[in-house]
Amino acid sequence: MRTLLFTALAAVSFTALATQPLLPAGGSDQVPQRVVSLPAPTGQFERAPVSFSWALDPAAELAEPPPHLAESREYWQTVDGAQLRKGVDIDLSAPGALIRVSPARGAGKLTPADLQLASNGRAARLERTASDAELQAAGMDVEAGTAMVRVGRENARGRYQLRIPNATGRYVVHVFEPDSTVVLKARANRNHAVVGDTVTVDIALSDAGRTIAGNAEALLVTPDGNSQPVAVTRTRDGRLSASVRLPAIATTTPGLWELQVFASGDGLQRDARTAFAVAQPTARFKGNHAFNTQLLRVALPVEAGSPGRYEARGTLYASGPDRVLHPVAQAHVAAWFEPGDGLLVLDFDRGHLPAGHGAPFEVRQLELHDQTRMTPLEIRGRGARF
Repeated sequence: MRTLLFTALAAVSFTALATQPLLPAGGSDQVPQRVVSLPAPTGQFERAPVSFSWALDPAAELAEPPPHLAESREYWQTVDGAQLRKGVDIDLSAPGALIRVSPARGAGKLTPADLQLASNGRAARLERTASDAELQAAGMDVEAGTAMVRVGRENARGRYQLRIPNATGRYVVHVFEPDSTVVLKARANRNHAVVGDTVTVDIALSDAGRTIAGNAEALLVTPDGNSQPVAVTRTRDGRLSASVRLPAIATTTPGLWELQVFASGDGLQRDARTAFAVAQPTARFKGNHAFNTQLLRVALPVEAGSPGRYEARGTLYASGPDRVLHPVAQAHVAAWFEPGDGLLVLDFDRGHLPAGHGAPFEVRQLELHDQTRMTPLEIRGRGARF
């Protein structure tokens, strides 16, 4: 690790170097189209510039992890006491379902003995129960007066009625079938985005691998609790998809955004949640770079709209004896910027270049991060080629 003694010289001489544009952004890249002005976050932040690099095994395969795949065998619904006193339909697809009922504010508290389950007028056996104290002792964050039961394994797939004779107020009913073959899968096309980006979530409901031609609804929920419905469309091959363009001005409340999916088919329900980070574009690459072949340094101009500590990182690929690009080194650099133009220089140590490897080079997985706000701002699968 070393401080950036060369950065000032690089900034002065950048305009004299042969500059090139960064490679065109790919379809899955994240590239801000503007920057915003935000105050610096409160707290103590490191301001000294720093740079470091390390060698990679050129034989190793590097790949970005895919976005999280949410798989759900559960659903939630909100019901009032009158419905529960009369009986609420619960459709089950497998034995051993867990049914948890939680009171909303002001609702009557429950015990497991209050929950009754029947099918065609005959009581279903409940083989295990748990009170709120037992659930809390197991580490679950549940409301006081929550009760949970497990349906006996001899009960077949079908429709049941959940009754709570003493229910008053509103309750959330959570049904989880751990052994069910009916699964809702939802995957967003990215783990992170900037305001104004479009996020798409693919949705699939299946039973033992067989696609269920069901229906779905979706809801975008921000960290501050605001929500908006999102249209779900069916693609030509029959798949379901939800796409939403994120607001141009996002909440400053920290936390992940969610796109919640509610699907039904074959008389069964499933809910799933996908989560992703949304960043305010406090800085961005200016779109060009300069490269020093002898020193293996890549100078990257940055436009900062807000004060903060910004970090660039990238992976250097070099051509091997087989004339194929291989990963040989990774470098990170960070510095504090006030609003305006700045420069970050990725300094790949030439000693990390394996024998027989050289030009042409590429910098891949080129990223710009806002360290003060803990957000990824710009992500390019292929950043530059020399």
